[in-house]
Amino acid sequence: MTAPTRSRADAVRNAEKVLAAAREVFAERGLGAGIDEVASRAGVGKATVYRCWATKEDLVAAVAGARVEWFTAQVLLATEETDPWAGFEQLMVSAVESCAQNALLYAGLTSIPQSPELEALRATCRAAMQHLVERCQAAGRIDPRVTGREVMTLLSGAVNSLTADREQDIAVWRRYAELVVAATRT
Repeated sequence: MTAPTRSRADAVRNAEKVLAAAREVFAERGLGAGIDEVASRAGVGKATVYRCWATKEDLVAAVAGARVEWFTAQVLLATEETDPWAGFEQLMVSAVESCAQNALLYAGLTSIPQSPELEALRATCRAAMQHLVERCQAAGRIDPRVTGREVMTLLSGAVNSLTADREQDIAVWRRYAELVVAATRT
């Protein structure tokens, strides 16, 4: 989920600045933020943004893809824990804490936006989560009927509701993580 390949050093720097600015702007203002805001934050013109990404949706997909990659890395770390259940619990808390500050994880894990690259990242994430759930099930900690997809649906549902409610209290976000964990426990 990167900008098209650029060979000139200034074009590469501009693409990196635009992507960093987009991460900040979309995290702060949501996906309704405009390209003008991204360009201004990056210190470039609007045309530079569109030279890097043909559409706003392409830019959103790049930013959301980075968030999905981050979450997948967190799932993989949890999978590597000696105690997969402890890794799972910590993953749920860190995911909601991250979403409380940046709703793009939710956007990245759900259907907004659509792109083949982003869907491939989502599939990798779902597979990693399924592996983590299976490790927890083998340890007797997660109900054997629960799937990784169901865990992600529960997490996404909680994040969607809290985001829609514009919840600011991190304790409330953590409580929802605890509820997701409790819903999966054997």
